[in-house]
Amino acid sequence: MVFWWEVKQKIEKVNILKNIILLVFENQFELASTFLRFQEHYESPEFRGRVFTLDEYKEWYIKQKGSFSYYTDWNGFNIPSHIISPFKEGKFDPLSEKELGLINVLKEETGNFYIIGVHKELELPRRQQNLKHEVAHGLFYTNPQYKTEVQNILSKYDLTDLKKWLKSINGYHDGVLEDECHAFSLTGSTKLPIQIPLELNKSLESIFADFTKSVNLNQQLS
Repeated sequence: MVFWWEVKQKIEKVNILKNIILLVFENQFELASTFLRFQEHYESPEFRGRVFTLDEYKEWYIKQKGSFSYYTDWNGFNIPSHIISPFKEGKFDPLSEKELGLINVLKEETGNFYIIGVHKELELPRRQQNLKHEVAHGLFYTNPQYKTEVQNILSKYDLTDLKKWLKSINGYHDGVLEDECHAFSLTGSTKLPIQIPLELNKSLESIFADFTKSVNLNQQLS
């Protein structure tokens, strides 16, 4: 299903797996500028659980990075549905047109679900990797059996260096580090400076394949 809203932004919405909703944007800027405050309310080391303005976040980001490069730094986003609640309740007012648009796209969804967002500008292999990474986050949050199997695998490895790197890039709160270790160990990243053990990757690949048999992920990017 395709949605348009007043700022002429296009979003494709797909219920990709049980309780996981995929939003596909036309480009990286539209994706990142829409998700920013939702995402950072969820996982920022500085703003998790806090109410903040875009200007406050930009000021902090510039201090960390030297410039405000957010809209070109991130290619995928993922949030549980409860993160949207304070935005709908007026705590983050005024909302941007894009934030209102995202809320509107999801207005008919009920219960607990997980939202993942990707964009179409990447080359196909990276788009596939990106979608896989975000779906993994969705499964980790929505499927207890998947999460348990992943945690059992992760517990066998020393993830200290990976966690240090994740914290060093100023993108992740401690509360999401386990999930991020899982997703990065599964899909890798062009930014990742750490070698993921091959057996760890293979084990996670096997689990992921078992839980995504019902959907052709690559077909979602055509």
